[in-house]
Amino acid sequence: MSLSVNGIAIDPRALAEEIDQHRDRADPESAARQALVARELLRQRAIELRLLGEDGVFDDSVIDALVAADVHVVPPSLDDCRAYYANHAAQFRQGDKVTLSQILFAAAPTTPLSIVRRRAEDTLQAVLADPSRFDALARQCLACGHAQHECSLGELVRGQSAPEFELVVFNGDRLGVLPRLVNTRYGFHVVRIERRVVGEVPGFDAARERVEQLLWQHNRARALRHYVALLAGTAEISGMTTSPGGGWLQ
Repeated sequence: MSLSVNGIAIDPRALAEEIDQHRDRADPESAARQALVARELLRQRAIELRLLGEDGVFDDSVIDALVAADVHVVPPSLDDCRAYYANHAAQFRQGDKVTLSQILFAAAPTTPLSIVRRRAEDTLQAVLADPSRFDALARQCLACGHAQHECSLGELVRGQSAPEFELVVFNGDRLGVLPRLVNTRYGFHVVRIERRVVGEVPGFDAARERVEQLLWQHNRARALRHYVALLAGTAEISGMTTSPGGGWLQ
């Protein structure tokens, strides 16, 4: 079923690649269609507001400009921050350290993302079946060019790497190979945690700025989903397998 938004067709190849980003969802194809429609709605709105040219590159900076110009994000109140901190204080712990190794399958312009992810998934399953093969598989992937960078990352302190990477590796107390790929802006990571050092939880006053930033991001994401749903309500959309709703941009 072809996918289009206000008469603009979405490339089927884009759908095939997007599906790979939603394999953990109950209906990966439906989630992929919704994500692509959401981006196209935002792209068209950015052009309408002259934040983007017809042939311009639609990226995160354009979304940021669109949010600043046309989306109302409610800032978190002090009470909101205190309540969140009270229930999630460990999330703001400082001084956490992990010693880890990884096999990074980086996205490349010459290789479809679906192939990169499949290689990463196959390697993860092989390592989970026999964790002792981790180092050998890392060397093998590096040698054949499927993976990049050295295997050992050594000791990593919270705040030194990409937030989406840290959200996974610093979460919980698991040691050994993580059971899922870690998906970041750099690609797909097969990760082995070798050692953890637990830091200290700061008081609310020391953590307040970080709490505010986190809650603002949550509020921004919620407002953006609502904004996309409003755009969808006035758009001509074909090819959706589910009706527009609260799942936009999840």
